[in-house]
Amino acid sequence: MRGIEAALHVWSEVREGKFASEVIRRLADSMTPGDLMLASTLVYTALRRQFLWKEIYAHFLKASPAGVSRLTDDALCIGTAGLLELRKFAPRVLVNALVQYMKDKGDERGARLVNAVLRRVSEEGRNELARLESSGNSKEQALVAGIPPWVASYWRNTIGDEAKKLLKMARIRPYSSFRILPEDKMDAILEQAKNSGICCWPSPLVPYSIRLSSTIYPGNFPGYSEGWSTPQSESSMLVGEVMKKVYKGGAILEMCSGRGVKTGHIARLFPEAHIECVELSQGRVGAAVREMKRLNIRRLPVFTAADALHAEPARSPAFISLDAPCSGSGTWNRHPEGKWRLSAEKLESLALLQRNLLKRAVSLLAPGGIVVYSTCSLLKTENENVVAGILSEDASLVELSFPFSAKYFRRGRPWGVYIWPELPWLDGFYMAVIMKRSGGKDC
Repeated sequence: MRGIEAALHVWSEVREGKFASEVIRRLADSMTPGDLMLASTLVYTALRRQFLWKEIYAHFLKASPAGVSRLTDDALCIGTAGLLELRKFAPRVLVNALVQYMKDKGDERGARLVNAVLRRVSEEGRNELARLESSGNSKEQALVAGIPPWVASYWRNTIGDEAKKLLKMARIRPYSSFRILPEDKMDAILEQAKNSGICCWPSPLVPYSIRLSSTIYPGNFPGYSEGWSTPQSESSMLVGEVMKKVYKGGAILEMCSGRGVKTGHIARLFPEAHIECVELSQGRVGAAVREMKRLNIRRLPVFTAADALHAEPARSPAFISLDAPCSGSGTWNRHPEGKWRLSAEKLESLALLQRNLLKRAVSLLAPGGIVVYSTCSLLKTENENVVAGILSEDASLVELSFPFSAKYFRRGRPWGVYIWPELPWLDGFYMAVIMKRSGGKDC
């Protein structure tokens, strides 16, 4: 499958609720590296600011965008994004390829429309983009940042002037970082990577992380097949670093364990610990089991496909990691589909689930037990508000001091700590460390 055809195929799957990364992964083996890179670049360029591209191409339409077919809209959106952001791609080649695609699909009318509109975008689109970028209109500022206007308004109402910083951060392109464990493999993997032409270096934030100056297919990075290197944002790695500071032994429970990225991290850091993992999706449990095999984990965690709200661990946990399902607003740079699927109503529904999950987690703890509540969200509704609700209900709970400080960290208002996505290797993240004490009295 050629790159532009693949990009439109991925786009159509995203419309149906799929994640672009999953679809691209399925197509990878049937495509050349060049076509795979082109498809991936076009899709993510379009996704990150899709309503901006729609706004721009609509400016050159003679008819209402509402009357445009889905296929035509797909081609116009991807074409506009490619023309205005991919400076090294010949405009004529891109336009001709999209027009031919429409013809191959039997849509001659759509082909003519795509040809006419994209040629105007090629000639005049940068002027319209410049106008929007210089606009003081809040809606247009949000579109340029690639943030739904209602979310931009939410940030302004909850964090004030700092919302402007988040809009700027939304434009940062994410790069790959790899977790290297065991740590004694760091030097060898760095050397192999550099010898392969990969620009990378050790992270100053996480001692076993390697930062890249680009993104890369995980299997192409040294140590991946051996289980020594794992793609993971440094924000996510910090959950393990916090755990190293506060974990004092005993059984570990991971609630909502997903595909096993954090599970593998915890299992590497605490190889002798009894670890139980609960995940609702059987498919994700299967993926986590495969991940443990790739990592060559000696003492395998116990995986259970169940609802974490009701599952009973085999052993009473001394430590719980709850990475709650959330909006993913802190990872929108990596997974931009999520921001266009979120609504205010869905946000409230997620917050209710998060509160119930945290309430369940603390109910499983014995006195002295600790839960780390985390989300990859930058929305207060999913973070401080959830923690505040639980702490106000249970006098036996206390928030522990966050064991790290860095310029990328922001104190929540007033609970927990945010990791701001100020660098390409950091996702937006939130953590709160909560301990159950005895008798409801101050320590």
